[in-house]
Amino acid sequence: MRGPAAATLPRKRMLVVDDEAPVVDLIREHFAERYDIATAISAHRAVELFEQQRPDIVFLDIILPGVDGVKLLTFLRRADPNVPVIVVTANTQTSLAAQALEAGAFGYVPKPFNPMYMEHLAAAAAGMS
Repeated sequence: MRGPAAATLPRKRMLVVDDEAPVVDLIREHFAERYDIATAISAHRAVELFEQQRPDIVFLDIILPGVDGVKLLTFLRRADPNVPVIVVTANTQTSLAAQALEAGAFGYVPKPFNPMYMEHLAAAAAGMS
């Protein structure tokens, strides 16, 4: 969309949940021009931000200290099934990817990730919300 109407559209909100600050920074930098981005390095903070700001899309590291990431994913999906959650992880087990998708993840991104692939997934997911 071009012109004044495009400028008045609200920006989509993204929540990035990862306990690795460099990963959070990389994702934030890549998406900063197109999304309002909130970040969390813990599951507790992720839930707070999710409930307070209701993002349009979530990138969730499925392996967080002391937390079953699939349970967190399930909680977020139950809290608002309209918010797509994309799982990001360095875990190479295909069973984890399958569990995440069965729990309602919109997609799965292995680390190290390709930012363009993440961008395509985010665009597809944000179009749904």
